[in-house]
This record gives sequence, C-alpha cells and structure tokens, in this order.
Amino acid sequence: MKIPVVFADERRGLVKAEDLQELIEQAGIVSFLRSDGECVQIGTDAVRGMGGKNYRGPERRGNVLFC
Repeated sequence: MKIPVVFADERRGLVKAEDLQELIEQAGIVSFLRSDGECVQIGTDAVRGMGGKNYRGPERRGNVLFC
C-alpha cells in the first residue's frame, strides 16, 4: 500500500507503508495522509510509537492472554 506524503523539501509523493516509520525517524517527511483521510503533521500530531516517553507507571501492554 502506498501512502501520500509531503517530503521535507516540500515535494509530494507516495511511499510504501513499510518505509513510513523510517522516513518519520529520519525527518524525511513533514506530513502524511492516514487511511481514514486525516492529515498528520509530524512533530505536531500524535504518531504511533512516538509517545509514552514520560510514562512512569507499570507496563500494561502484552499482558493480556487471548484464548
């Protein structure tokens, strides 16, 4: 699946979904369009995997067993 993005040099283009995280981490893009049509501004809007750095509570993820 290709995702519409705006690169750091203001060009627009499409990138593979699997390349999106690396481009975000390398500051290669400034925004992208989510599948629900929402435009995400890097550094302003919430992006999966970018939060939780200040959380000091117990780890809750991965503790649920599904039978």
